[in-house]
Amino acid sequence: MKWGTMMIIHSSAARAGQVLAADLFGRTNHPMIRKNTVLTAEHLDILSLFIIKEIEILSDTSDKKQAADPNSQKSQLTPDNPSKMHSHFLTLYKEAVKQYKVLFTNWEAGAPIDALSLRKAIVHVVEKGMDHPGEISNMQQITNRDDYLAYHAVSLAVFSAFIARRLGYPRGECLQIGMAGALCDCGMSRISPAILKKKGPLNPQELKEMKQHSIHGYNLLKKLPAIKEGVLLGVLQHHEREDGSGYPLKVPGSKLHPYSRILAVADVYIAMTSERSYRTKLSPFKVIELMMKDQFGQFDPGIIRVITDGLTIFSAGSKVRLSNGQIGLIVFKEDSYPTRPIVQLHQSEDIISLMERKDLYIEETLYY
Repeated sequence: MKWGTMMIIHSSAARAGQVLAADLFGRTNHPMIRKNTVLTAEHLDILSLFIIKEIEILSDTSDKKQAADPNSQKSQLTPDNPSKMHSHFLTLYKEAVKQYKVLFTNWEAGAPIDALSLRKAIVHVVEKGMDHPGEISNMQQITNRDDYLAYHAVSLAVFSAFIARRLGYPRGECLQIGMAGALCDCGMSRISPAILKKKGPLNPQELKEMKQHSIHGYNLLKKLPAIKEGVLLGVLQHHEREDGSGYPLKVPGSKLHPYSRILAVADVYIAMTSERSYRTKLSPFKVIELMMKDQFGQFDPGIIRVITDGLTIFSAGSKVRLSNGQIGLIVFKEDSYPTRPIVQLHQSEDIISLMERKDLYIEETLYY
């Protein structure tokens, strides 16, 4: 495609595929859409919502060819059905949790780890989740504190594979990392049920026993021919930290397997966004903000950045609930501040910038 001179057009004449010739400003000092952005259907919604009358674009010398190909524009303007996709994902997720619970009960009874059955239980939800970050953002909304281990295992499988995909791992290896996530807590089957079911924080002795679960998991898996070294080390090292302060062996980051570094970050994120018997869960977006503020210096910052970029892909029109209970629509997101977009409130129709409202944050994305 060849671009010619700059031209000013009425916003109603703008179409997906055109290129913005100058920064476009709305009600803040930050550009709503930056120069050289290729316009999408979402950008056109922003122009309409903010009643932008004119925009500057670069003329396209292939406009006639583009106009003659209606299928090209149709593919850009036809959105997926997020509600339908969300429902399908949650069905896969719940089924995987159900199957994991059965497998874990068998492990508690002394049965060996059946890696093939576990893979069959999680593979479909992992494949779906690694390509759809919006689903992962809401996966934790249906966790059950009484079945925490099962929900945590499946969530960790999905989230770890998603991170690996964003880091550029081949798809097959992403599934291996997802398997490592699902197996991280298999060693919990050797921990006293009284500790696992305790309604409250653990005392020092109980905590000491709990910290043995990664070693138990390693021992359960090390003789299985189907388990690769990366998965095995990921299970053993997922509670180790970059500064060597983790457990069970206090291995520093320089000696950690790459799978372990992914699992360490994913495990903390999933734990903090899950309901527990002794505390309530945090919003995914609140956890991301804490990570962005470097509250977790014990982790690989590159992986934290992947989470930040991957889970804050809002689009214009996304419905969200704020921390004060108000419902609103995302109308614009600044790339430098992905968790703090501009939101139009549903009830009052006021438009607020979360960059200027530090007392508020996004609680969840809604699909109804």
